[in-house]
Amino acid sequence: MSSTRDTTELFKPGGLIRPIIAASATSLATLFLAFGWLVGGTTTEANACACGCSVFDVSGLDIMPQEQDHGGRIFFEYWSQDQTQNYVGSSKAAAALNTDKEIKTSWYNVGLSYNFNRDWGIMIRVPITADRSLTTETDFMFPGQIQTFNAKSFGDLEVMGVYTGFSQDMSTGLIFGLKLPTGTYTALGMDRDNQIGTGSTDLILGAFHRGLLSGDNAWQYFTQFVWRQPFAYGQAADPQGFFDGNLGVVQTYHPGMQIDGAIGIVYNNWYNVLGFDKITPLGQIIVSHRDTDSGTGADPLNSGFDRVMVSPGIEFTNVLNEANKYVLKTYVDVEVPIYYRATSANNAGTEGQLVAPYLLKVTSSFNF
Repeated sequence: MSSTRDTTELFKPGGLIRPIIAASATSLATLFLAFGWLVGGTTTEANACACGCSVFDVSGLDIMPQEQDHGGRIFFEYWSQDQTQNYVGSSKAAAALNTDKEIKTSWYNVGLSYNFNRDWGIMIRVPITADRSLTTETDFMFPGQIQTFNAKSFGDLEVMGVYTGFSQDMSTGLIFGLKLPTGTYTALGMDRDNQIGTGSTDLILGAFHRGLLSGDNAWQYFTQFVWRQPFAYGQAADPQGFFDGNLGVVQTYHPGMQIDGAIGIVYNNWYNVLGFDKITPLGQIIVSHRDTDSGTGADPLNSGFDRVMVSPGIEFTNVLNEANKYVLKTYVDVEVPIYYRATSANNAGTEGQLVAPYLLKVTSSFNF
């Protein structure tokens, strides 16, 4: 079965009504949950320096199985961002206001997803390496002293189930699972909101839908959202007592709830170009909200955000073995903030949140 024929059969015009009806709740939930805080004028705060890296889960096509995606999928992900611009409220602010100067992070994830049938599947994401550097004022020995601290370790593991039984073409689905506290949260020189791991167990709930915009299958749309709710928390001794002179004091840290939503348009009719069996460009809008952190190790006065990002992306597909359905896909997108609201207030001489000018996501996957 050719790649062209698979995709055409997946989105027959005659099968359009049922998937759209089945997905209406998902689309409405995405719009309400993702955009509600922005238009509602929330005063909720959220994490000042935490990365908000769950946004990567809702960008692009790789989270959504398709009708021909039976069996398994092995994937590798590279996520990257470099937080350098200080924000106070919805405006850029002077770097001097914030004792943190730069937070640079790269994630290297491997994972496996497997569709047992058209209804049920599972996905496991293993952050084999998370690499973060924090450049900050320590005031250790000399006021205003700048130091850079590095942490490199295993990240927080995710295990999720996927249900796609709403329609024959698997275009609408639910995800549910847990993020486990497997990443380090005691690295020297980093506050709890800058650690690689959160130290929390998080409930993950989400949904996605993909549908037609044109009867010839050339234009499609998709919508996704993922909600993460921490519910179990790990305490840890303060690993950098030189900031406040209280080395070893056990601190609590409760990261805020976060929700990310995306709505996008896909061009799905570009076959046999530049040596690829298929190239799929897309454009999307990603909206995020994160609540305030709490606990003795948190900074509730400088934590949290609402943001809107625009993101162009592209997916390259090669059919390696048609008979065995071996397919190699590579997906790339860049996510650029066009609106950011960082709730901030002076807390012991520091104010603001560090924002990255763009985020980069690369995913390479092998379907079998």
